[in-house]
Amino acid sequence: MKLNLLLTFPEVWAKVWPILVAILFFGFIIFIHEFGHFIFAKIFGVKVNEFALGMGPTILKKQGKETKYALRLFPIGGFVSMEGEEEESDDDGAFCNKKVWQRMIITAAGAVNNIILGVLICILIVAGVGTNQKNPLVGTTTVASFYENATSNAEGGLKTGDKILEIDGKHVFSDYDISFLMQRNHTGKYSFVVERDGKKLELPEVNFAIRTGGNFSYDENCVISSVSSKLKKAGLKDGDKVIAVNGVKVKSNTALMEEIGKDTDYTIDFTILRDGEEKTVEKVTMATVTAFDFSILGVNRTFSNVVGGAFRYTATMSRMVYLSLFDMLTGKYGINDLAGPIGTVSVIADFAEQSAQTMDWSSMFLIMALITINIGLFNLLPIPALDGGRLFFMFVELIFRKKVPPKYENWIHAAGLILLLVFMAVISASDLWKWISGVGFM
Repeated sequence: MKLNLLLTFPEVWAKVWPILVAILFFGFIIFIHEFGHFIFAKIFGVKVNEFALGMGPTILKKQGKETKYALRLFPIGGFVSMEGEEEESDDDGAFCNKKVWQRMIITAAGAVNNIILGVLICILIVAGVGTNQKNPLVGTTTVASFYENATSNAEGGLKTGDKILEIDGKHVFSDYDISFLMQRNHTGKYSFVVERDGKKLELPEVNFAIRTGGNFSYDENCVISSVSSKLKKAGLKDGDKVIAVNGVKVKSNTALMEEIGKDTDYTIDFTILRDGEEKTVEKVTMATVTAFDFSILGVNRTFSNVVGGAFRYTATMSRMVYLSLFDMLTGKYGINDLAGPIGTVSVIADFAEQSAQTMDWSSMFLIMALITINIGLFNLLPIPALDGGRLFFMFVELIFRKKVPPKYENWIHAAGLILLLVFMAVISASDLWKWISGVGFM
């Protein structure tokens, strides 16, 4: 028995360490957020009763001169408990007795800290830290060249040297915007605004080919490493080795991608090898993707374009958060496309594992930046119980020079908190179900 444990320890550790990395990073994001509230509360002389990381029962604590510092059992959040935050207090150091602009800074500081962390991570990304490329370049929004059989460079389309300014009416901040904005449109027809020969030019209809895409990822041996819940319902699983597509045998990931791309009706018959047994999964409905048929110009790194690129990437990710929220509210995404703390940890763990295998940590940094910016911006939304909801009441106070009665504000925040907790419970249950069964609720 001991020998078996020793033999299997590396396999167990290989699964455990990415999860530990994910939990530590998620905890760091929470710490950065709560530290923003904490440090400005101290700066403005607010009495802080407790600074806690995690939720639920306390497992470690230390009483400072004024503040209790605590580590709680569940790593899904944290809080800074300030005197007079939820009720009236006569204490001079109470939050409720500070000037409104001071309270606004304290309230917004957590989210701002998350966004600043996102900018710093973006600096690492643009600077090429963690990449396995020998001389990473900084991406621009200028068209460098077109691939063979490109359609976007037809008459009235793009040309080499065009600087892309807008896609479908939305400003392009960075090279990441190009792929993100094009992914939101599945028609193959896009309107571009470009700068060409120093002049602004509108291209109302640039055509791209539409091809069958993947709802899954796979390694060089055609072994599926990550598959969407929809494809899992269709019969595919992580670990399946694809040996044929529509009856055509494939022996490499390149051949697999090519055969999928040849499909015209967006449904594919897969022949797979699972547990040593050959199986056929028929009529699998695939996603459609736009054939991105041009390359983007890269330039050598300088201090200015690294810092400037980091801020542009931050702007890109910030808009991705709000556009994704809009897409969710309009029904483009469902509950299975959302992730709570459990799902977020799982995503980070997957990226950590993939990065360790490829020795390229740029994708890991990218998901980290997106998550911390997402948390920061989401907290600024004017939703009761969130920082943005509290800021809304402070703006009302600032305009009308009078506080909303605390009991009414507390009722609204309490109702908002209940709704958020219910929403979080549903998302967490969905995360758990996807983790256990591999498919979503719906």
